[in-house]
Amino acid sequence: MGRDSKADQVYSALRDEILNGRLKPGESLSVLKVAERFGASRTPVRDAFVRLESDGLVSLIDRQGARVSSISIGSVRDLFEMRIMLESRATQQVAQAAASNSDIQRTFGDLIEQFTQVANDEAAVQHRERFYQLTETYDQAIITYARNQQLSRVISEMRPHIARLRIIAHSPERLAQSVHEHLAMCRAIVDADPDAAANACTDHLLCTEKTILDAVLHSTGLAVPVELVATT
Repeated sequence: MGRDSKADQVYSALRDEILNGRLKPGESLSVLKVAERFGASRTPVRDAFVRLESDGLVSLIDRQGARVSSISIGSVRDLFEMRIMLESRATQQVAQAAASNSDIQRTFGDLIEQFTQVANDEAAVQHRERFYQLTETYDQAIITYARNQQLSRVISEMRPHIARLRIIAHSPERLAQSVHEHLAMCRAIVDADPDAAANACTDHLLCTEKTILDAVLHSTGLAVPVELVATT
C-alpha cells in the first residue's frame, strides 16, 4: 500500500473515532503508537495528522504526535451562532427554490414520509442510527439545493464539528423532539415558505444548542469530556 493510501486509511480511521467519541477531546495521539497500530511508517501518520489538524479535529504537538481538539462552552456557542446564521439562510434559499424545482419537492417530500415513520415508531426513536441517517440526508439536501455555493461550502466544512457534539446530549426525548423539528423544516420547504423554513431552522438549532449546553453544565458522566471555559 502506497504512502497516500496508508495516510488515507489512518486519516479516515482516526477521523471516525474522533467524531464518534472513541477518541476523547484532549487525548494524545503518538506518531509511533499510531504507526504501529496501522502497520505504517511515520510519514503517512504525520500526513494524516496534518489533514486532521486542517479539519480542526487535532492540534499538532511538535513532530511527536497530536492531541484531539477540545470542546469548550465557547466553541459550542460560536459554532451554533454560525450555524444559525448560515443554515437558516440556506434553508430559506432551498424553500425559495422549491416553488419551481420538482426535485426539491420530491426530495423533501420523501423526507417527510421517512421522518413521520420514525416519529410514529417508538422502537425507531430508541435507535439513533436511523435518525442520524435521515438527518444526514436532510443536511446534504440543504447543502445541495442552497443557491449560494459558498454558503454550502462553509456549512459542509462545519459538519465534522457538528458531528462531534451529537453524542454529548443524546437522549430518546431529544431525538423525538428533533424529529418533529425536522418535519417542520421539511414541510416549510415543500410548502415553498422561505420565512417559515428559516424560522423552523433557527428554532431547531436553538433547541439543540440549549440541550447540549444544559448537558454540559448540569450533567455528569458525559460520553465526551468538555472543558468548562468561561466566555465573554
